[in-house]
Amino acid sequence: MRAVSLLVLVAVPAWARADVSVGASVGAGAQGAATYGALDLRLDAAWPNIRLGIGARGVWDDAEFRRSDWNGVGSVLTLVRDFEATRDVGDTRFSVAAGALAPAHITHVVNGYRAALDDRFHTGIRAAAEQTDLDAVLEVDDVLDPALIAGGLRFAMAPPYAMHLGIAIDPSAPAMDGTHTITAIEAGASSRFEGFRARADVGVSVVAEISLGAGVVAFANGAAERGGVLWTARADAQAGTGTAGSLFGPLYRIERLAHDGRASEWDRAHAGDLNGASVGFAVGAGIPTGWLELGARARPGLGGLVFASGGAPMGRYVQAGMWAAAGRDDAAGAGELRVAWAKRMFSALQVARMYRLDPMEPISLWSVTAWFGATSQ
Repeated sequence: MRAVSLLVLVAVPAWARADVSVGASVGAGAQGAATYGALDLRLDAAWPNIRLGIGARGVWDDAEFRRSDWNGVGSVLTLVRDFEATRDVGDTRFSVAAGALAPAHITHVVNGYRAALDDRFHTGIRAAAEQTDLDAVLEVDDVLDPALIAGGLRFAMAPPYAMHLGIAIDPSAPAMDGTHTITAIEAGASSRFEGFRARADVGVSVVAEISLGAGVVAFANGAAERGGVLWTARADAQAGTGTAGSLFGPLYRIERLAHDGRASEWDRAHAGDLNGASVGFAVGAGIPTGWLELGARARPGLGGLVFASGGAPMGRYVQAGMWAAAGRDDAAGAGELRVAWAKRMFSALQVARMYRLDPMEPISLWSVTAWFGATSQ
């Protein structure tokens, strides 16, 4: 009954307290050699513990309406652009998010995975529960086309010592002989060190990639607040068979596919081409008005990977955001600069290096789009 009551409280908010705005924008530009045009409609509502964003976009490629964005009843789910809700029940905080999710980090089986490497809307779901000594998270990257179903658990059974479990599944990884389910499972332990506005976790774990191999991970994660800046850092070293930590990374959506004469990641791992050692790190800084994170990973068989994300979303007149990842063979990223140049009116410029996931083979392309729009607030 407690769970049912929680869902009711989240799903039936006090509408009278809602802060609602509507907006519309038109965009024009190019994707590769094709012209690009779009009309975007948006409705946003916010309550004390809930935020909801709903939007619909019509796209014209070379002046032809793209019907594939609306080719089934399930497409209605892509209307959910942004949903967040939190609720405290006793000493447990429950939270849920839906829409285009931020990059996922779940134990060490999911390392910065991101679903959006094209211009389609990927509606995912992420749910979490937090207590003083227990954290749990569940995630589906795209309800309509999942490539990641994952969960993680951290339990401080005897502080400062804790154990963690993680699992990540790709239910339909492409392979030369059809499709396969990829499952990675991690179990490990860590110790937490705490100081003045700082903490660090150091530990080891074992990762098993079903039918591919297994490996050992040593890791350290830390965070500290100094001078109004939240500094974060994480690093790990992995060694073994399988993919040695290369699964479910920032470019996994494209690396899981065979393209440009290269086999899929599953086929390369199954052939033993990705066995070896991997080292990765990331450092970040955040302030109330923005953040920046930079990282890199050395991957056996796949080459080096670098990634970056940052944003300044709180400016009154100017907002900006970016995300990018580049490996030896593939790269993707996007950036946006938005300027509110008049009351309730704005312009934006978006630049992206993305993929068109055609049925036969993915095609990389550059995209540049200029937007003009207006909002009620």
